[in-house]
Amino acid sequence: MLHNFIARLRSKFDLPLFAPRRICLLAIGLALAPLSAEPWKFAVLGDTQWPDTARIPVKNASGTVLKGADGKDSTVIVNADSLSGYMNPNMVPAYFLHQIHGRLADHGVRFVLAAGDLTDWPALRSMRTRATWTQELYDAGIGFFPVRGNHDEGPVAAAEFLRVFPQTKNGIMRNTPADAFVWTDSQNIHPRLANREKFTMGESFTSPACAPGRSYAFRDNGITFALIDNFMGVKAEPCAVSSQLPWLDSVLSARPQGSNAFVITHKPVIGACHVDNFFGDSPTSDSATTAKFFEILHRNRVEVFFAGHDHQMQQAMVEEPGPRALRIQQRILPGASYKFYPPLKVDEEQNVPRFGKKREILLAQDLGTVGYTVVEVDGPRIEYSDWGAPSGIQFGDLLVAPNLEGLWTLRRRWGASSRGRQTLLAQGDSLKTLSDSSAGTKVRILSGAWKASKGDFYNRPFSALASTDWRQIPGLASSAWTLWGLEKALGSQTTPTFAIAMSIDPSVPDSLLTAGQICLGRQDSISWKCVGSGTLRQGVWKSGDALGSRGVDPVRREVWAVVDRGGSYAALAEQTLAARPRPDVPGTILRSGRKLTFPGPLGLEDDVEIADASGRVLERGATRGRSWILGASIHGAIWVRSRHQGGWWSGEAGLYIP
Repeated sequence: MLHNFIARLRSKFDLPLFAPRRICLLAIGLALAPLSAEPWKFAVLGDTQWPDTARIPVKNASGTVLKGADGKDSTVIVNADSLSGYMNPNMVPAYFLHQIHGRLADHGVRFVLAAGDLTDWPALRSMRTRATWTQELYDAGIGFFPVRGNHDEGPVAAAEFLRVFPQTKNGIMRNTPADAFVWTDSQNIHPRLANREKFTMGESFTSPACAPGRSYAFRDNGITFALIDNFMGVKAEPCAVSSQLPWLDSVLSARPQGSNAFVITHKPVIGACHVDNFFGDSPTSDSATTAKFFEILHRNRVEVFFAGHDHQMQQAMVEEPGPRALRIQQRILPGASYKFYPPLKVDEEQNVPRFGKKREILLAQDLGTVGYTVVEVDGPRIEYSDWGAPSGIQFGDLLVAPNLEGLWTLRRRWGASSRGRQTLLAQGDSLKTLSDSSAGTKVRILSGAWKASKGDFYNRPFSALASTDWRQIPGLASSAWTLWGLEKALGSQTTPTFAIAMSIDPSVPDSLLTAGQICLGRQDSISWKCVGSGTLRQGVWKSGDALGSRGVDPVRREVWAVVDRGGSYAALAEQTLAARPRPDVPGTILRSGRKLTFPGPLGLEDDVEIADASGRVLERGATRGRSWILGASIHGAIWVRSRHQGGWWSGEAGLYIP
């Protein structure tokens, strides 16, 4: 939550006086990669359901389960919401939503895409309760774009969906009808409704004729989003997928050239624990429409196809049923529901007998977690962060919604970029195929093979979709190369061990190479640090070099290291390390109200950059009289960095502005 983040900053820094954090490495020109105002984020959430009733065992005063006349455990049906202290009203998991909404505000997302099953039952009161709790997002300035699922089906629910979520036609948020609010005693965690001002997100809204406002597409910040509803509508008739494909094709093909697009539905193409799918009762249903869907997404270069329905995370490359073998990347979302299904072997039991081939290549699977995905867009670079918390069970139904505070972890981080490549790797495949070049920089993978720590629930092996990106960052001694998708297990950054070498920019003098003042670096948050340990060896990499070995090859003009992490790599020309403090690193920065005073001699001014907690630059310029006045709009947690004009940037310092 935001207040927890602020509390952590308060505890970390002795405000209003504080000492800045030091950055480990200085590169030629700049110590840090330039902060950018361009990146932005959205989130994707799966099913959000809570049951109306629950069956619980009957116990005596000592806690022993009583037996019935048939010898079986005695049970009784109770109001399911009562078991969680009435915090999940009307079949909506409000307590989960409340916790997730706070985290999404902390992440700084612009809007949330919801992949269906907004409630557990298509009742008017349930849909209104879901709309009521969505006010938490609106009050945080976050938009909400939902699509229905099978638990939201029917003409009554369809009409109410359009009434309480009118933004599906025009992007206008906080436009919920006044009579749609459902107030419940949820231990004072109900929405705040801080103010009633409307705001708009997205543009170019369009829908197919048979599902106006239920299926819809829009564009935001240059990205195209298409959400498809094929369930029963207001007129008690579904809008078949086949009828919507011409609209979908026109939306995707009309987007700006080179821009990204995402498609979101409730049911997946191949399920993780359900046989029914987006096209019918099984993945073998309606092969012609399935093949056409694949052709449209593949031809229009859709980045990822998101779906829900299965209440577990499963990521896979899925293939069309026909002979062309077109593939798309499918991401099934875990959601925030009370029920957790065991996986099925849908591919082996359905596709193999019908089509004579497997149509699914597994990339990742996560069971028994509540979760969501945050997507960061930085031009052509897309990075996905999957966050999850253990529900307390692997399979079955929750009786009580747990407090997830302190349990959330980054389960998986992956990405893609049109500036890089994607390579599908099976177990045992060499990582050398990832070698690449861009703008005069060559990266060579010298050793290593893909191997996950374990398989899925049935021990089926995971493949890896290794994705890369190239960036030009001032101050580095090469282009920056990013590698995603090789983590061996969920919740871990560890990859198979591999040796990597990168060429050094011709502008770097040979004297730095022979003096050992250059290394292979890796980006850590917004700073860059040398990778490896021990002495920087002069000479080539050798096959027996252990993890952590590093060196520089003056002949090939390369830096190399043996690593077990993905992320962003580049050649760094070192001038000094944090272990030897620089004379121009500022000491304590003084704050008085909105005035920051930087230590140093009068008459010599500093360059200053002010960024928010995510690294987005808010202000930059030069001090006057060694002081900087923060703008009136600057509030909350910020980072500050400075440099004597023409000198090195300092490490960033954290500060909280009331």
